Amino acid sequence: MDGGRDAYLRSRVLRVVVAAALLILVVNLFVMTVPQHGYYEGKALRNRQDRFRVRAPRGRILDRHGTVVADNKFIADITVPGTALGDAGPDSTLERLLAWFDLPRQETLDRLAAQQERGRGRLVLVANADMPRVAAVEERGRQLPDVRVEARARRRYAYGDLLAHVIGYVGEVGQADLDTTGGVLGYRQGDQVGKQGVEAAWEERLRGANGMKLEEVNATGRIVGRAPVWLREVVPGQDVTLSLSLPLQQSLAAAVGDRAGAAVVLAVRTGEVLAAVSLPSFDPNLLTVSISPEDWQRLVGDPAKPFFNRIVQATYPPGSIYKTITSLAGLQLGLVGPHSVLDPCNGGMMFGNRYFRCWKRTGHGSVDHVEAMVQSCDTFYYQLGLRLDIDQLAWAARAFGLGSRVSGIFPEEAEGIVPDSAWYDHRFGPRRWTRGVLLNNAIGQGELLVTPLQMAVLAGRLASDGRMPDPVFVIDPARPRTPPEPLPFAPQHLRWVQEAMLRTVATGTGRGAALADVAVAGKTSTAQNPHGEDHAWFMAWAPAGAPEVVLAVILENAGSGGAEAAPVAGRWFADYFRLKAELGLEVLP
Repeated sequence: MDGGRDAYLRSRVLRVVVAAALLILVVNLFVMTVPQHGYYEGKALRNRQDRFRVRAPRGRILDRHGTVVADNKFIADITVPGTALGDAGPDSTLERLLAWFDLPRQETLDRLAAQQERGRGRLVLVANADMPRVAAVEERGRQLPDVRVEARARRRYAYGDLLAHVIGYVGEVGQADLDTTGGVLGYRQGDQVGKQGVEAAWEERLRGANGMKLEEVNATGRIVGRAPVWLREVVPGQDVTLSLSLPLQQSLAAAVGDRAGAAVVLAVRTGEVLAAVSLPSFDPNLLTVSISPEDWQRLVGDPAKPFFNRIVQATYPPGSIYKTITSLAGLQLGLVGPHSVLDPCNGGMMFGNRYFRCWKRTGHGSVDHVEAMVQSCDTFYYQLGLRLDIDQLAWAARAFGLGSRVSGIFPEEAEGIVPDSAWYDHRFGPRRWTRGVLLNNAIGQGELLVTPLQMAVLAGRLASDGRMPDPVFVIDPARPRTPPEPLPFAPQHLRWVQEAMLRTVATGTGRGAALADVAVAGKTSTAQNPHGEDHAWFMAWAPAGAPEVVLAVILENAGSGGAEAAPVAGRWFADYFRLKAELGLEVLP
């Protein structure tokens, strides 16, 4: 009797369980087919195929010998869909990831929100993820719907800060980049774009063309099934070859040392930039990953200004280097001869109610034009300056490219200042300035401002009788080089300057650059700095009789050009001729 009752109860319970299960199935089926029809239809579509945009690998940057100085390394990012931030509840996918990876919750959520505000479709939860984290995502795929491990190329700068100001760096596309291109170049949030230097100037060649493929995916967003269908093939970026030589760049950086300043070396025949340093520098590798606003502000707020490209952005008074231009103007206009002797230098001269001092307080005595250049006598050039007018002096300077941009690739390049009468009228008002400005201009002071690259061009044009082309940082046979306009100076006057600069290194203020077996021609300068100690300048070329390379160097707040800057040039020239013998003619263009 009891056994029959137990069997009856068990059958009743079984029927209730089966009925409940069927009811649950019916309710779930109703929910899936009616209220949530659109959601599951979308899931089903996504379960068939999905489009994936494939970023093109960026082209490499090489030095003139073929050494790779910038390339890509592939890293893995862990990404989540843009909807992940809207998921609520402690058991959401995002909350599980935050816990598993031990990520700071609020900081991570703020970072993801910032990406979402910038319009990114997928949000990078962990950039450059290590293998344990990548493996965790791959192993727990069923628990992490639509979480992906995405490979991407990260820019790598093999020599860190050595070439930073020439190469520049890449960074994430910002709204300003999208506004500038208007979408024509196909950038999206999260893409990388050249921000400075060669990376920016040669962006279209380096970036390549992104591809698009169809992949079969399951409902969790995982790629499954067959081979992808390519809708648009990836076109890798093209390589770019710098005119710079890595060994010469390393030598120049070593010669300058840890002092603030800049130095530029040009090949006389072609104008190619063989080396160019701006110090202090920065490591562009730090900028190829996401950087916090606080870290960015620390970098840009550094009082040493490591981001400041002194090669083309910094402007300084040229000082006595400018005396080469003053002499040429005077010679060409017949206001002074090659061996003219003016009033003796007794340490300075009076003009109006002001005494203009020579750098040598005891004076140079009676010197002719050549010796005035060799010993850099300010008093002689004060007198020569007064024989000119300001427009004649400005005309001579502009013939060498001063007062204009010469790099062709740096939008931030400064023009410098070559003042003429119109400039002074605009600055001070008509007839509100006097001929006294000529005394300062004649010795490269006053309102004159130049960049280190412009001084290298000045040296190159002097060394080559004006034939050296404009400087180039990238070797590109497809871009023809236009020869410069002929200099408006007689050949004998250019030879006079060349001979005077040879004597300056042999017996004058530039002896620190002299080599035992190669003749060097150069000019020193100690430029007055209204904001601190004097700047030390030197420009030169070698060999003096058959110029191959020219160099301009400035050391900020270093004092005497002859004592500080000329030895830098001497060390580099010695290295150049040693490296030329070791590496062969490949050092030269």
